[in-house]
Amino acid sequence: MIKVGILGAAGYMGGEALRILLDHPEVEIAWLTSRTGGQIADHHPNLFGTHLPLIHPSEITPCDVAILALPTAATLEVVMGLLNEGTRVIDLGSAFRLKDRATWERIYGQEHRHWHLVEEAVYGITELHGDEVARARLIANPGCFSSAAILGLAPLVKNKLIDLEHIVVD
Repeated sequence: MIKVGILGAAGYMGGEALRILLDHPEVEIAWLTSRTGGQIADHHPNLFGTHLPLIHPSEITPCDVAILALPTAATLEVVMGLLNEGTRVIDLGSAFRLKDRATWERIYGQEHRHWHLVEEAVYGITELHGDEVARARLIANPGCFSSAAILGLAPLVKNKLIDLEHIVVD
């Protein structure tokens, strides 16, 4: 069994990650965090009957994989501790998506204090980077818009059916 914890489980992305993982036969939910406490079903009515408590982030214990469904600043606070414990991290947010530091800092209006991890992070489109994702200790999960664009364009690019200089996705 793979022990998975979700930081930010009370939010939409954390709840969706949990909903999917609950049906996975090889996953055990290690913990779910939220600063609000309570039960997961209190925040996600679609998970009615799922009796899993929400713990404070300070109470997490080691696990195999941690899914971060947190705001960027919160992700940057916890990521090094998790990686140093040997936990593999999947970031559902934007902390490790952009590879240009100046662009990242301009967009998010803050300094990225773990920029060295951006180089290590694997962009998590398993359909295109499955081997790298399987080996990675830090996965930068793409957003929905970019995933749709990349997956839609990938076969065209692979088969050289589109001019790379003239792609516009809007």
